[in-house]
Amino acid sequence: VRLQRHLSGDLERAGHCLRQRLESSRFARGILKVMGVLAVTMVISDGLLTPAQSVLGAVQGIEVVDPSISKGTVIGVTDAILVLLFTVQPLGITKITFAFAPIVIVWLGFNAISGIYNLVKYDAGVFKAFNPGYGFDFLVHNVEQGWRMLGGILLAFTGVEALFADLGAFSRRAIQLSWLCYTFPCLLLAYIGQAAYISVHPEAYSNPFFEAVPPGTIYPALIIAILAAIVASQAIITATFQVRIHEPSREIDSDCFL
Repeated sequence: VRLQRHLSGDLERAGHCLRQRLESSRFARGILKVMGVLAVTMVISDGLLTPAQSVLGAVQGIEVVDPSISKGTVIGVTDAILVLLFTVQPLGITKITFAFAPIVIVWLGFNAISGIYNLVKYDAGVFKAFNPGYGFDFLVHNVEQGWRMLGGILLAFTGVEALFADLGAFSRRAIQLSWLCYTFPCLLLAYIGQAAYISVHPEAYSNPFFEAVPPGTIYPALIIAILAAIVASQAIITATFQVRIHEPSREIDSDCFL
């Protein structure tokens, strides 16, 4: 894979000039190189951990379907999926990912439908959580323990680093349309729907996705969750092998100094 810079027109004039100024500064280039090395090492380390964690989390839904299933079985199934995922990597991502788009669309749509179901049936009052005053009040009353509890929020956006690592393959308009018109609304409905379910069934917090799915959909939910985990794993694996540090161009755009 060879990475090259091509003018796409997505970068505004001010941003383009700022980039040229940074690339013309020896000190700025040094800082950017250090930041780039740290970022690459983080993505690589994430590429080692995320596939295993994502697939394991999805496969653990088997325990909701049948609580008698042992942890050894869950780990064994997870290992088999991961081995198969890495085995097919030499085939090339083009041949692997042609079915990923439908899986992601179905996965997000299922989350949205599940969220709407829980909001209607249980507690639509969870929309009050959008009021930041409740967050400040929570921190004031719980102090240090409140900050520790808020650490669980990290699970809500796990995988964002892989998202940003792969965004370079798409245009700005494609990202805006897909995120604002479909992805973000579906994820928002999914999380507030799970919150509505947990507000009535507090014991479901340990595995909210599988506990909160509509009745009769647990098996489809398990299948689509495992497939989505495979897609997410492939995304971070691809991102890991795409990143590299290269010497930025030192060409100066004269228009930036006019």
